[in-house]
Amino acid sequence: MLRFYLLLLVVFLAPSVWSQPQVILEPTFSNLIFHRPVDLQHFGDRLFVVEQQGRIWSFMNRHDVAERNEFIDLTDRVRSVNNEEGLLGLAFHPDFDRNKHFFVYYSASNPRRSIISRFNTLSDGTNRGDPDSEVIILEVQQPAGNHNGGQIGFGPDGYLYIALGDGGGANDQFRHGQNTRSLLGTISRIDVNSLPYSIPPDNPFTGSTTDQNEIFAWGLRNPWRFSFDTKTGILYAADVGQNKIEEINIIEKGENYGWPIMEGTRCFQPSTNCDQSGLTLPIFEYDHTSGPASVTGGYVYQGPGVPDLTGWYIFGDYVDGRFWGLIYDGKQVSDTKLLLDTFLSPTSFGIDHQGEVYVLAIDGRIYRFSATGGTLGFESFVAPLQFTRSVPIPETVLPAARGGSGSFNYSLSPALPAGLTFDSSTRTLRGTATEIWDQTTYTLRVEDSGGLTGTLDFDLAVHEPLNRAVAGEPIPGFFLHGHYPSPSSDDLHVVFDLPEKATVTVEVHDLLGRKVMAIPSQTMSAGTQKSILIPANQLPAGSYVYRITVDNGIKAMITSKMLLHQ
Repeated sequence: MLRFYLLLLVVFLAPSVWSQPQVILEPTFSNLIFHRPVDLQHFGDRLFVVEQQGRIWSFMNRHDVAERNEFIDLTDRVRSVNNEEGLLGLAFHPDFDRNKHFFVYYSASNPRRSIISRFNTLSDGTNRGDPDSEVIILEVQQPAGNHNGGQIGFGPDGYLYIALGDGGGANDQFRHGQNTRSLLGTISRIDVNSLPYSIPPDNPFTGSTTDQNEIFAWGLRNPWRFSFDTKTGILYAADVGQNKIEEINIIEKGENYGWPIMEGTRCFQPSTNCDQSGLTLPIFEYDHTSGPASVTGGYVYQGPGVPDLTGWYIFGDYVDGRFWGLIYDGKQVSDTKLLLDTFLSPTSFGIDHQGEVYVLAIDGRIYRFSATGGTLGFESFVAPLQFTRSVPIPETVLPAARGGSGSFNYSLSPALPAGLTFDSSTRTLRGTATEIWDQTTYTLRVEDSGGLTGTLDFDLAVHEPLNRAVAGEPIPGFFLHGHYPSPSSDDLHVVFDLPEKATVTVEVHDLLGRKVMAIPSQTMSAGTQKSILIPANQLPAGSYVYRITVDNGIKAMITSKMLLHQ
């Protein structure tokens, strides 16, 4: 059946200068199927999928991954009686790799309420969540089973943001939309670095004895998914409409988004008072001309797979399966496009550590965007590449192109260090570098049989061999990236590449050579960007030398200087 759409653009002042991204949605992680997935988060190169009934699964971010692990099971405490209740949100503390704190939003019973809780991972090294570690941070009573909101996420400021609907029912029957004495109908912001939490000093109602101090913005009906642009920090939120308008908002501190005075840019009940003074209207809206609709908020695309989507905020509709993109320049929407009209029902979106955007669908599958025209993209890639002079490098396969069709032709420039070769048919680097090579940016180029092209830039360097603590050849691939932050007054992370499984020990010495700290030895698997934590806050300010010893049958050591301040 032919469907007609009416797109109402609230802000469309600039001429269209962006070309139409030519994309499709393709299944990814095809070996994995989930039951009612409602959130996808990441930490490092692992992805975490939240199932509405109360489970969270984790798996490696590889297109062909075949296994998933249960991260935590909270079904014993999650209420999922109504369609919009359940385990709805997950957020990792920005310092999760040190403190192991993560936060969830879920619905609970007796009484019906929304709970935001903190959990820790188990101490057994399995990297699974501990169900018994729950610390309840915040509880909000819910008068009905719909409009739960449910997104939680840390902003660039380090605070936790929480989306709550207006309490449910219909027509804001509980009158929370314009009531700042309630957390319902808001996006709230709290500091969770002290228990249970504290109020950020610049929240709009901080110190008020009548308004809720946690509120960051209000006047929302059912904010179903918000996200921060990882490049600009701009906060986007989709707000599900009553029966006429679906909207996208830019959320800013202290702003009132109008519900139920307004539904989008229209007066919700024209026969009543419709005073729009002090209200912030959406940057984009669409109506229900083609039938029922329910907007699902997404993310600004910053990934490697579809360069033509870079900078576009992508979102969709759960009911009718349409997907849009819009460009917001910080002041106005400069362009918007209907990207796809599908039969999918997007329950949520997710993003990985490289900015690739994923779609979670009610069919239990996860999808990603690929280009059918324009510029070709690439699969994810771990860089920079670090090799050792006179040591054979492991065969290194550069990433494959994404999108396009037919055969692909690859080329690499500039010239590689002497001794290294590039096989364009397999995208493989091989050989033994015979010279030191300062870090250099290389460009992998690709062209498909239809003439579409793409490029990927990455860095490559060749270093002097390490001296062994005992006789023998250097361990290939054992490379120190450095430490951060530098200088430091708190915890310090030492980052290095480990070519194979080995025992790793770190010692800290003062400038007189005296050992002042020893980190217990630990067996680590091979990998790039491995890290060990040095609790620098246990040492006085000053200069120190740390030494990393790697033992895989033959020892190798690296030393480096670090500076600590108060």
